[in-house]
Amino acid sequence: MSSNTISGTERDGRTVRVRPTTTLPAGAPVRHFDELPEEVQQLLADREGGGTVAVTPEIATALADEPVVVFSEYLRVELV
Repeated sequence: MSSNTISGTERDGRTVRVRPTTTLPAGAPVRHFDELPEEVQQLLADREGGGTVAVTPEIATALADEPVVVFSEYLRVELV
């Protein structure tokens, strides 16, 4: 299991969906990959092509504004 996934009592019920995008939604915050905490960088690097994963409360908090992240392409991050 990846260190970015959680289970059991650590779970806060939050899931992050990452998907490549070519457009920026109006008003969406844009964050650069290198500005993110290391654990968020790892999560995004592992899911650059897209995907959904349960996350720790700390990662959910870091992504609460559901940013578009500038990486090798734009990645849309959504808490679901």
